[in-house]
Amino acid sequence: MNPIFATIDKKTTSLVFYNNPYTKIKFVNEIINSYKIPTLYVDFDLLFSGYYESGLISKVPDVEIFHPSEENYLEIISEVIKKTVLEKTIIILDSLNGLHHTLNKISNSGRLVNSLIMFMSYNIRFSNSKLIIPSLSEKKENQWVLSTTKRHILETENMNRFHIEENSSKLQFQIL
Repeated sequence: MNPIFATIDKKTTSLVFYNNPYTKIKFVNEIINSYKIPTLYVDFDLLFSGYYESGLISKVPDVEIFHPSEENYLEIISEVIKKTVLEKTIIILDSLNGLHHTLNKISNSGRLVNSLIMFMSYNIRFSNSKLIIPSLSEKKENQWVLSTTKRHILETENMNRFHIEENSSKLQFQIL
């Protein structure tokens, strides 16, 4: 098994920083194909859904894709948590940028995003589920920030953090 999966298995939540959206797609496809447990994919930017539904990514059993919006994100998060409390699951919250964008009209949206992530992380640990949060990010003054918005990213000691990039068609990982 790829060493990155051993890292993911150590903690409930993993932040995955990337610079190229297509590298993210390749990475999450590898995650989905490597774990033989249900995957709940919360797709804010619809990029993965487009690849998956068009057949550019092979469809696998036990993948459920959700398309959250400003109107239904709480219902979807609630449904995802209910499903993961009972059964070990991989949750891919794609992406942190999309979650921030969806909630940007709410005052203190940054706090709400951080609270949702912490709430999900806490609740899924009972079933040994994993939360993977890709984030289109860059380093600014030695801190990871979301690309375009420059928002700081919640990082706690209870989260794995790593950067992915592609070199010569191979994924490369840097544990942070």
